[in-house]
Amino acid sequence: MVESTFEWLINTHVLLFGLFCFLLLFLVAEIGFQIGNWSRRRRRHPEQELTGVGTITTGMLGLLAFTLGITIGIAQNRYEARRDLVVQDANAIGTAWLRAHLAGEEGPALVGLIEDYAKVRLAYTAADTMTSESYLIARTNTLQTEIWAKAQTVAARAPTAVTATLINALNDMFDQSLAQRFAFESQVPPNLAWMMVIGSVLAIGAMGFQLGLNGARQLLLMALLLMMWAGAMMLIADMNRPRLGGIRVNATPLLWTIEGFGSGGAAR
Repeated sequence: MVESTFEWLINTHVLLFGLFCFLLLFLVAEIGFQIGNWSRRRRRHPEQELTGVGTITTGMLGLLAFTLGITIGIAQNRYEARRDLVVQDANAIGTAWLRAHLAGEEGPALVGLIEDYAKVRLAYTAADTMTSESYLIARTNTLQTEIWAKAQTVAARAPTAVTATLINALNDMFDQSLAQRFAFESQVPPNLAWMMVIGSVLAIGAMGFQLGLNGARQLLLMALLLMMWAGAMMLIADMNRPRLGGIRVNATPLLWTIEGFGSGGAAR
């Protein structure tokens, strides 16, 4: 139930997820404060607890910051991998397109298929919904089969060194599509994400408890801290949504490659 609620919030709008995290952590902090305040009123010497509670709270916040740093690092690495693979995919398509012009009689048909393939790869990279992804993957596989069939005809007719370079370029182009698909599927491990959420609840609750023992709410500073913390969690969630998030890879390299088809390309 909780997991589905988080997924719905993230997939609906990341700002809603950030607001939900802020309100959740604020509620936890308030509950911790009320418990700490109640404990302070019941004990004769609550100040004796402050040192131990402060040490434990500091350790919890430190561990939580470490977990947050790891999670942001993983999300950023996934994003960087997706971005780099767009450039590699565009370069591989451009190289295969240029070498297809050397394929003799099958060259024009092969060039046309590669141009269609580039448009499909552009649509796959720029897709902003999950529903179109399956169709684009299927279309990619179909075009790969057709391109390979043409390449086999070229290889059988003219088994030369030039043909070998064409085959290598096509293999590299196909490999890049699989690598890019894997990069789009790779996200932050769910266990790590849940560890960060649960750790945030426990650490912020402990901090609220410590403030309750002190008898000082520090409402403004607490709100600012929780805004920053919710913002960091919102950033992770946004980078973890390759199709839906505001932080998505730029498909411009593929667009440049397609534009280069009309101008004849460049030597590669």
